[in-house]
Amino acid sequence: MLDIEKLLALRAVAAHGTIAAAARELGYTRSAVSQQVSALERAAGTALLLRSGNSVTVTPVGRALLEHTERILVELRAAQAALQRSAGEIAGELRVGVPFREGPPLMSNALTGVRRRHPKLELTLASTTDGTGAEEVRRGTLDLVVVSRFGPAPGPAEPGLRQCVLSRDPLRLCVSRRHRLAAAPDCRVADLSAESWVISPMSPLGRLTLGLCSSAGFQPAVAATVHDVAAALGLVEAEWGITIAPELTPSSRGADGLRRVALRDVDAFRHSVLLMRDGDEDSPSIAAVVSAVRSAGSRVAVQALVP
Repeated sequence: MLDIEKLLALRAVAAHGTIAAAARELGYTRSAVSQQVSALERAAGTALLLRSGNSVTVTPVGRALLEHTERILVELRAAQAALQRSAGEIAGELRVGVPFREGPPLMSNALTGVRRRHPKLELTLASTTDGTGAEEVRRGTLDLVVVSRFGPAPGPAEPGLRQCVLSRDPLRLCVSRRHRLAAAPDCRVADLSAESWVISPMSPLGRLTLGLCSSAGFQPAVAATVHDVAAALGLVEAEWGITIAPELTPSSRGADGLRRVALRDVDAFRHSVLLMRDGDEDSPSIAAVVSAVRSAGSRVAVQALVP
């Protein structure tokens, strides 16, 4: 009989590419992880990893076994959820990733409400990003995460994950209060070819912005590159350039330092999405959080409709 702990060791090694990194994730020694994988290979009767120095590569048989492992984990999580439901109370620990600097604050407020209603449920919040959130949930570092998806639609859930779309808010051109377009009701991206831009080029929003400029027939003159949209808005307020950001992303000075202008030729939104692992959706504690954050998402959606 295959042992789930050994399967998890193989899964961690495959994800990180080294036994040392897998050991750090699992909280084991390198020797312990190596022994678990070797024992699994003996049980399987074939090699599951190809070792080369400090790095490893998963064999075809190993990849097939990992596919089964993911399905096994879904069933184990569903079984755990059934046990929690039979206990009749919402308790335990949940680790929730929240984009504090970029996400609508109502999401964090909703989680505060969950703590009050369910005092036996221990909620731990962690700062996360759109780029890392999904993998953190898949690896089990976080149980739930709120991330943003940009475009006309949020797109399907990634393999092994469930998603709940909470809200959406439109993308706006953000300019300083003294910019020539500060009082304009709307504009086109094509009207912005002579502007200086503040962009986070490695983020999904930054890549979308570059794509919009390219579709409008120009390459933006980048005055500053940043790591997140909050930093971009700060530079816009300082009149360093312009940027594109979601309607509900807060700015440091509020309405005093920033103006948001509608983009009449852009059919794209920021979709706030809650991610969880397959099999976890029936857990009472996760269902309580999903319900609260969904309600908050509805309020966010109403906010986004207010000019």
